[in-house]
Order: sequence, then structure tokens, then C-alpha cells
Amino acid sequence: MAHVAPRSLAAVRALQSISLAALDFVFPWTCQLCKCSDEESRRAAAGNFCRECQGRLAPEKSNSCVRCGAVLGPHSSVTDECVHCRGKPIRFDSLTCLGMYDDALRKAVLSAKWSFSTAETATLSDLLFNVRHEELCDYGADLVIPIPQSWQVRLRRRFNPASVIAQVLARGLGVRADEHILRRRRNTRPQKRVPVQRRFHNQKNSFRVRDGHVVDGRRILLVDDVVTTGATCSEAARTLRQHGAKSCRVAVLARVLDGS
Repeated sequence: MAHVAPRSLAAVRALQSISLAALDFVFPWTCQLCKCSDEESRRAAAGNFCRECQGRLAPEKSNSCVRCGAVLGPHSSVTDECVHCRGKPIRFDSLTCLGMYDDALRKAVLSAKWSFSTAETATLSDLLFNVRHEELCDYGADLVIPIPQSWQVRLRRRFNPASVIAQVLARGLGVRADEHILRRRRNTRPQKRVPVQRRFHNQKNSFRVRDGHVVDGRRILLVDDVVTTGATCSEAARTLRQHGAKSCRVAVLARVLDGS
């Protein structure tokens, strides 16, 4: 590798600084959520969000259910299952999320989902990886797989948020993301139009796996944008386990409590 003289290195850094200043002048930093752009907020910013908004989007980890990710009361047990997932046939092992689907996080997720660009979803995905880094890395995923969209949804949506999130998390974890392994076997009724108690039945046998040998013996990180009952991710996890997946963990931006 060629040696770079100190003066040359200083010149490169000076040029980079000038370029960044020019970009800031043309495209000034603005918080993606609250749209503030003052200098104090910019200095305290965490990526595309001011410090205050990051705290609202990803609050410090509180007492939550390991199995389904729901935030619980301070004295609730989190060793097995909680009131939100007890008795449900959940087939994945655990769930990681930024937080509950309300207020700031709900606004950010909806804005990202219906955006013309994948940039907002990618920014939220970066935040998910950064604030839940320890949980995600400790799992030791071998492969990241997004929940696929049906062909009907693909006609209406510009992109699949789950695929964007999967790419960001896979890059951070240093593993591969594959959006072709898990496929929709049939179109199902949109979950939001199905009564909560019927959602697991609605998703039954809705997935298939292509090239099952790829998941055999692997730890899978299954990714979606939001989870409510967990029925969709549960059915996907069941299908992957049928093809030999060693374990399945779920990562989403937000956890929607039943009835939210």
C-alpha cells in the first residue's frame, strides 16, 4: 500500500471537511421526526434523529416479555410468557424491537412505510441495530430472512419494509440477508381485517421455503416492520423449523399490543 505523506493526508481531510460543510449548507440537517434543525439539536443528534426523539422512539429497555417483546408492569414476571402471549401458539423463540407501537414510534413507522424512498425505513433500522445491538449480536444469527409480501401487496407498495430492515441488520451483524428463501404459498386476508382470535388460523400454511438446505441447522433472524399477535412471524418460524432451522428469533421496529 502506498505511503500517504502527512501533508497529503491533511489536505484530504481538509477537503472532506469543506465538502461536508458544503453539503450541510445545501442540505441542512433536520431531525427526521420532529423536523427541528437548530445547532444545539444537531450537535446532540444521534444519526437522523435529535437526542430527544431518539429517546421517544427507542426508550431504555424496561421490564418486557422476552417471548413476545411486550412492555410489562414493573413487578411482572418475564421468565416465560406474559398476558399478551400466554396460550398463543408462538413458534419463534424471542422478539427484539425498538419499542411499543404508539406516539412517536407509530408516527415514524407509518411515515417510513408510505414514503417514496426506503431512506426512512433504513434510518429506523439503523437505530434498531444501534440501540438493541447487544441483544441482536448475542443471538448469533447465521441468516437474516424478511417476511415476504404477497403479490397483491407488491403491486400497491413501492418496497417491502421488512427487506430493507433485514439488509440493514444483516450488514451490521456481518451475515447474509436472503429475501428469496421464504415465499408466500397463498394470499391471506390482511391481518388488520381479521379478528385477533382468528389471525393464527388466517396465516396457517401461508409460507413455503425454497432451498430448504440453506436454513437447515441455522439460527434464523426473522424480520418484519411491526408485530401484533405474532401470527405471521410464528407461521414463518414454524415453516422454517420444518426445514431444519435450529432456532428463530424475530426483530421488528415496533410491537403492537393486541387491540392497539
